[in-house]
Amino acid sequence: MRNYHLGENRVQSFARFEHAKPGHGSGAGYERWRSTEHRPHTATSGREDVYVAHHRLLAVVECYSLDEPIESVLDDLAEKDVHHQNGVKWDNRPGNIEPVEHARHASITQEQVRAWAEDEKREQRRRGAAVSEEAVCDGCHEPAELLATSPGFAGERCLECARRECDGEPIKV
Repeated sequence: MRNYHLGENRVQSFARFEHAKPGHGSGAGYERWRSTEHRPHTATSGREDVYVAHHRLLAVVECYSLDEPIESVLDDLAEKDVHHQNGVKWDNRPGNIEPVEHARHASITQEQVRAWAEDEKREQRRRGAAVSEEAVCDGCHEPAELLATSPGFAGERCLECARRECDGEPIKV
């Protein structure tokens, strides 16, 4: 933020909204705004394309107080990532975005990737075992040959989950 002086850059009279496809440039699937500016503090002379992710612009408006000076907001946001809570890059609703520290964002994202991988492995095992959708435990979501019910839990469980969750109630196989 120290090298960017508000009001000194001449910005073209329009900006263009575009959707960056995954793998094409640095957009990685995020919606973004593009404008062309004269940026005297950069090595390139003349006009330069400038891209700003749409969710970062929305974070400035939605996640910070309107009373806070814009310089302070931009300084704070420069040190953070804007996280989509539901993992959908184009879902920029105010309740779905939040500025978070980079390290925390990386750990959140890794947790989501691990959860997706576990779901995918579980689904592959289910397909490989040729188990129908009905023969899956409601507790651990693993394929099971025998499913049990009990007043101690809702749904059907594999025998291991049923023993653990029955709260002393009888189990029916």
